[in-house]
Amino acid sequence: MRNQVIRIGVLAAVLTGGTQQASAQDTRAEEVLTKTRAALGRVASVKTLSVEASTQRNVGSTQLSSEVELFVEMPDKYVKREETRGMMTMTMATGFNGDRAITPVGGMAAGPGGAMIIRMGPGGPVHDGPEPTPEQVEQMNVAALRGSRAEASRFLLGWLGMAHPAMQVTYTYAGQAESPDGKAHVIDVKDGDGFESRLFIDQNNHLPLMVTYMGRAPRIVTSGGPMRVTRGAAPSGGSSGSQPSSDADRKQRQKEMEEKLRREMAEQPPVELSLFFDDWREVDGVTFPHVMRRAAGGETSEEWTINKVKVNSKIDAETFAVAAK
Repeated sequence: MRNQVIRIGVLAAVLTGGTQQASAQDTRAEEVLTKTRAALGRVASVKTLSVEASTQRNVGSTQLSSEVELFVEMPDKYVKREETRGMMTMTMATGFNGDRAITPVGGMAAGPGGAMIIRMGPGGPVHDGPEPTPEQVEQMNVAALRGSRAEASRFLLGWLGMAHPAMQVTYTYAGQAESPDGKAHVIDVKDGDGFESRLFIDQNNHLPLMVTYMGRAPRIVTSGGPMRVTRGAAPSGGSSGSQPSSDADRKQRQKEMEEKLRREMAEQPPVELSLFFDDWREVDGVTFPHVMRRAAGGETSEEWTINKVKVNSKIDAETFAVAAK
């Protein structure tokens, strides 16, 4: 598995032919994407998409397994549900419905740089602290909305050869990538709100190989209880076997650790993140990848096995329900 990540990383590093004028590059990008969408099948007719997958994720020296469901409804809905098992059992949903984000509830909160903070107390997840102001709620909605739209778009670039229609992106031909195993077209995908990804397309079969982008390695941190685990890094410091002596002490410990995490993430340099696609099979007229892998800085962090794909099946409206604020 890791050899494949390294091979694709080498392929991504050797770009040629990126000196064309922007208008010519845009035309070339559209030509390549038209062939890709034809190779993928009847993607233009896709209105809904449901995907069930099993994942294995490396968390330091521990491996977590998850069951994931992803739902897409054009033009403006997306949800990812994930139930994680291992050190703990945790279920969460993220996504968007129109211009409103669907975010985790209860003892989970989004941290800086892609971190997910899970607040644990003696009885499990807890929620404490002052209620955010309406302005803070809107800021959090905008950030979560941007993140989920970016995630959905990176999936769809590999699945359908296009970003999620909720995003207004441009496609630019960046050149050609070469490796001993072959060549790939490289398409830069951007919007006006900071989204940037690079799509690699196999020149032989016109299918997507991978999507790369810059970011900070994702992490999971638990606070307030005996577990302190980061994803993509060594376990965080602190006394791992002791409980706070009081509720006030526990809240103070949570606050100190979250502040420490923010400092660490601010100091962590961005790395190249990649999502790549393999094992293509036809499903309801669409050629779809049944293996996906994620990597951060060339190191594989997740393996996905796609178990079921449904195209244009009805999705219950409650799937995209947004919690009241």
